[in-house]
This record gives sequence, C-alpha cells and structure tokens, in this order.
Amino acid sequence: MIGSSILGIEHKLTSTRLAATLGIVSVFAFSSPEYAYAAPVTFNSGLPVSQGHWVGREQVIYGEAGLNGDNIREIRSVTVLGYGVTPDLAFFGILPVIIRDIDLASGDERHATGIGDTQAFARYTAYKKDFSGGTFRVAPFLGLELPTGKNRKSDSMGLLPPGLQPGSGSWDVFGGAVASWATLDWNMDGQVSWQANTRADGVNGGDMFEVDLAIYKRLLPAELSADTSGFLLGGLEFNYQDEGRTGIGGVIDPNSGGQRLYVTPGLQYASRLWVLEAAVQIPVTQSLNGTNYRRDFAFRLGLRLNL
Repeated sequence: MIGSSILGIEHKLTSTRLAATLGIVSVFAFSSPEYAYAAPVTFNSGLPVSQGHWVGREQVIYGEAGLNGDNIREIRSVTVLGYGVTPDLAFFGILPVIIRDIDLASGDERHATGIGDTQAFARYTAYKKDFSGGTFRVAPFLGLELPTGKNRKSDSMGLLPPGLQPGSGSWDVFGGAVASWATLDWNMDGQVSWQANTRADGVNGGDMFEVDLAIYKRLLPAELSADTSGFLLGGLEFNYQDEGRTGIGGVIDPNSGGQRLYVTPGLQYASRLWVLEAAVQIPVTQSLNGTNYRRDFAFRLGLRLNL
C-alpha cells in the first residue's frame, strides 16, 4: 500500500522545502541589492530582502525511495519569488512542478505529473543586530498553502493514492521562525516550523513539525581582497521531520507518517548578484509507520538571483 509520503518527503511542501522536500522550504533571502549572501539549501533564511527589490530562486530536486521491491523516483522543480515590502517585511510565493514515477514489485508502473500546491507567506524581521562584517536576524513567518495541484488524478490502474497525487486539495496554514547569523567567514541558520493540514475529498494529511540547522564556512578565497568577486562556501545542514499519520475516509492510514533525520552536505558559490548551490540530502535515521517508503537520497541543484 502506498502511504501518504513519497520519497520520504512530506506530501505537502512546507516553507522549509522546496523544498524542500524543500527543504525545504524552503526558500531564501538576500541581505542587500548589492550582494547575494549564502543561505541554506533546504530551508529558509532570516536574512533580509531589501525594500523595493525582488529576489528569485529556481531549484531542481531529484530523489529516490523504495520498500519491498517498490521503487520511486521524483523530480521536483520549485520556483520562488520574493519581494521586500519594507526593510523588515517580505512576501514570498512558491510554485512546485512535480513528476513522480513508481515501479511496483508486481511489475506495474504508476505516474503522476503536474503543478503542486502553491505557497504564499510573509516573513517579518522581529529582531536584528548588525555588527562589523556581519548580521544577526530573527524572523517569524506565517503562510497559506493553496490547493493549486490536482488531487484526483488517475492512471490505467485507477485513482492515484494521496501520496502520489501532485496536490492535496486542502487549504493549509503553516508558520514558524528562523534565525540567521552571517559573517564573511561563517553562516549559521536555524528554523522551527509547523504545518497544520486540513481535510479534502476524504483525505486529511498529517501535520508536519520540522527543525532545521545549517552551518556554512567560506572555503575560498582564503584571504579577502579589494577585487574579491565571490565566495565558495561548504557546509552541513540537518533536517528533522515529524509527520503525523494521514486519515483516509475517517480511517488512519497505518502506512503513513513518522520521524526522519537527514544530514545534507552542500556547496555554494555566492557572487554579487547570484548564488549557485548544490546539496545531497541523506537520511540518517527513519522511524516510519508501517510500510511507509524509506527515502534513499535527494539531490538539489539551484540558482538564486537578485532581480
């Protein structure tokens, strides 16, 4: 039985995924229109978006999972656009496009392709302290996930299970807080988030709680100079997810939900106007319910831009 999660990523893309699984939400920010700072690959940053400026991000995520002879592949393209309304307030929108394929142990195949659920959220800098060569920010965020993805898709075998559908059909609220400490040598970000999922067409996805941490260090250049045009940074990200069980027709799906902990080594090159990023998300522990699929890995490649 296909549980409510595919690839070990929650069925709903929270603000930490892109992403997000997404990571999630995940998303990004830049400290000024003149320079693009490094930020987590798998979740949000607390660094500000300058007033009156747009920022954009495109990230492609490829992941695999499986259990008992079933093999799943997912490609997720996540487009993010943000705008600085004031020096402290920024609005973001996230649009995913999803391709999922599953090869069943029986020899059958199932497929799902389409736009996922769109997210819109606001992030406000509640505390900030700037110092020589760096900054520290704390920013709560609150948003809504809109049911823009189809949740009643079928293939030759009939209606696809909830975990394979591109969308959820439900309106869901999410929120949390992120803290970021950034200097020319180090970047550290931490986030706590929660998503409350509602019912649609008889399916109620389990709520999601996440804790994330990212630590990056400047690798190159070893010494800064007046003509330094960019930085190469390397680091690790840690993602903990606690996903509740899914209810289908008023009955709890025993093969859904559970806890996962990932470690994600990543590299970023940050220039004045763009950041190129790559990371591999690796499961460390997966305490899952029933026959929920175990994630193998997820590879993320992205580009962030000051527009």
